Amino acid sequence: MAGRRGAGDAGDGARVAGAGGSVTDLWQIILLRPLWLVGVPLSLLAGAAVALRGNGLDRWRRVIDPDLLVALRGLGHVVEGRRDAGPWLLALAGGLTAFGLAGPATRDPDAPVLRNLDAVMILMDLSPSVTQGGGFDDAQAAVSRMIDRHGTRPVALGVYSAESFLVSVPTEDPAALQTVIAVADTKTMPVGGSRPDRALDLARQTLADAAAAHPDVVLVSDGGGVGPEALDRARQMAAAGLRVSTVFVVPDDPPYGMPAPNREGLASVAKAGGGVIVDASDFSGVETILSERQGAAEANDTLRNLRYSDQGRWFVALALLPLAFLLRRRRDA
Repeated sequence: MAGRRGAGDAGDGARVAGAGGSVTDLWQIILLRPLWLVGVPLSLLAGAAVALRGNGLDRWRRVIDPDLLVALRGLGHVVEGRRDAGPWLLALAGGLTAFGLAGPATRDPDAPVLRNLDAVMILMDLSPSVTQGGGFDDAQAAVSRMIDRHGTRPVALGVYSAESFLVSVPTEDPAALQTVIAVADTKTMPVGGSRPDRALDLARQTLADAAAAHPDVVLVSDGGGVGPEALDRARQMAAAGLRVSTVFVVPDDPPYGMPAPNREGLASVAKAGGGVIVDASDFSGVETILSERQGAAEANDTLRNLRYSDQGRWFVALALLPLAFLLRRRRDA
């Protein structure tokens, strides 16, 4: 439980990027640049407008005498109009090009396998007011629940009182952390007090060392020691892309002389950190803390481009076919 920090086995990865998979996954289509789809209906509308305006001799019939038009036709000066497929060919080519630029992509079976960067760090308050306040069992159960429900996200664990200590760097196999949680008690920490600001500093440094992309920090406490320093740390972490949530440990029988629980303080930390606050006894709420951002790395454009192969080039190449028919007709003319 030393305070030594290390990247361990969690600092060199991103979420599994979808290697392999079933046939259904392989042919799953997404659009990498969906705004280009606007060009498809616009191309078809433009082609329809041009084609419908080419009405042969209809305009002539509106402006000259019918007998004169018959005479001009007899002399060969005007010919009966015919429907031209040119506008429709251009519209088809434009629509195919726009669809290709929208980036239709299929899952790449050869995509690299990367590890999840959506790390979670749990900070457990082991100050006397928590461990002796009668609600410590709920705190242990809440932390154990989060470890069980972490999904594919690496989990790190830190404990704190007046000082903070790193139990584990982010790991994808946190089963060993359950043992640490189970044996924690009033004698675990060498000093008393409660400094959540120092625990948040520890979390920020640990997650930075692990190169976490979308990290969550969960502070499990009765709110002891929350002050301007902790609020300032939470704001800084939120600005840096970390989300700070809190789990309030409700004391059943606070020991004499210990500070009163401070749910409002924990709520302020969660608000400053862009997270949420739940009670330790609310298991469904505890699970929500992690599930809300589960899989956030998959939304990253870089990872998405790694997972899918852009097939748009084939649609752009297919657009050359109607253009070839159009050029052939013009040459014959």
